[in-house]
Amino acid sequence: MSFISFTSSHFTSLNLIDNHLLERFERAGIKNLIDLSAYTPLELSFKFRLPIFDAEQILEKLFSTLTIQSKNVYDMLIQTSSSYIPTKLPTLNRYLNGGLRRGLLIELCGSWGSGKTQFCLHLTAQCCLLGLHSIYIDTEHTFSSIRLLNMMGNFNSEQEHLLELVRTETAFDSDSLMNILIQIENELEDEFKNNKLDQCPILLIIDSIAAPLRMSTMGYTRDNILLLFTDRAKRLATRYNLLVLVTNQVTTKRRSNVLTEKTDEHERSNTNKTIGNDFYMSVALGKAWSYSVNVRLAISYQGDTRRQLIVGKSIESPGYSISFRILTNGLEEIEENISINTQRKSSKKYIVPKLIQADEMHLIGKQLRP
Repeated sequence: MSFISFTSSHFTSLNLIDNHLLERFERAGIKNLIDLSAYTPLELSFKFRLPIFDAEQILEKLFSTLTIQSKNVYDMLIQTSSSYIPTKLPTLNRYLNGGLRRGLLIELCGSWGSGKTQFCLHLTAQCCLLGLHSIYIDTEHTFSSIRLLNMMGNFNSEQEHLLELVRTETAFDSDSLMNILIQIENELEDEFKNNKLDQCPILLIIDSIAAPLRMSTMGYTRDNILLLFTDRAKRLATRYNLLVLVTNQVTTKRRSNVLTEKTDEHERSNTNKTIGNDFYMSVALGKAWSYSVNVRLAISYQGDTRRQLIVGKSIESPGYSISFRILTNGLEEIEENISINTQRKSSKKYIVPKLIQADEMHLIGKQLRP
């Protein structure tokens, strides 16, 4: 609630303070409760020429109404138990306690053609089959309604009506993307106000965040845009219980091979064998962005038809890698097994997904030849 704009329809309906004072706040750059928290009652009194008693009353009224109230942990557990969107990957559902949890900002990264858009369409199809609304913001111009319908089932009229549950938007640059997010937030606020919770979406996909940032100015402006996007995306996720899934690209980096002068030729040759290629692919947008996301998933290649989904960052699960393939009707997990012959009886023992190290998240996608 602290991020709600003072000029939004929801806030004005509360009638907490005079509209003329709200306009003065707007001209002074005070747009929400976070901006107002920087002022003491005395500073607010001097800046807007208010009696000190009125300034204290305004601050007390706003903070008591709009600040987030504390929650009971048991109530939070009951609320989150039904806030998961399941996938067709049973292992991923199991290790993430039921699927991808709403209320989080989740990043899906990988190199081009790895299957990021296919995963987004698959998750959108799952929401449609559950009868739930979703929003798909396409910045790469790769969205396909026919492909989405194929993932929901056979291409027939019985499934076509489910496409009405999906709202699509197209963003060409960072400005259009931010305008779409602002519009979505205003609409969700009105639906919450009118108690139309059944029409609220549970999934918001941005495919991808890297594309609109390419059209932005280099340096400080791009970093500013990324911070504003992160702030608004996490606000949408937490306040409206949305699963915000953002796809991201990977970039090529050079591995730093620092050898001391004391390293002899034998040690140098052994080191070169372990280092391997001098170039690798790392997640784009830098460390600040990686710290902002709640969950990081990565897709890498495993041959021509196989893919590997890596759970690289999650508070609910350690890092695991899950093998899957992309089919016409969606994603299918590859259940690797070992046959054990004992007294002419054959049994199958499924392998637990491979536990990965945190450092392996830097090596995503295909390694490049030096």
